[in-house]
Amino acid sequence: MRILPKFAAAVLVLLSLQTANAQEIAVPANRESTVNFVTGVTENCHNIAKPKMKVVRAPEHGTVRFQWVKYKIQNISRICDGRPAWGMAVLFKPTSGYRGKDSFTFGMTMQKYEGSTFTQYKQGTMNVVVK
Repeated sequence: MRILPKFAAAVLVLLSLQTANAQEIAVPANRESTVNFVTGVTENCHNIAKPKMKVVRAPEHGTVRFQWVKYKIQNISRICDGRPAWGMAVLFKPTSGYRGKDSFTFGMTMQKYEGSTFTQYKQGTMNVVVK
């Protein structure tokens, strides 16, 4: 009898870095805005672990912070879409009065499999236009 390890469940990571790198995200001036969400879920739509986030390159005209929030899953798979999950919101706040382009790079480390100590690191750059 073959026993599958506990960490055999596949992980889907919502990390919209691919689209963020290809386009600019418009954000309002003088207000903090969510520009990305990061989460890891199993194929059964359960959270794996809270990702560890860091700012790799700070924006020149604002600040970045991360906040653990509950939201509805989107664009992971048809199975999980619309289901609630916890994820890390990436928030950008432009310097008061600033309007124009800015960018920053953030990185995240997250478990790759449920119950595993194996972790995966990803990073990406967010391009924002403050209007």
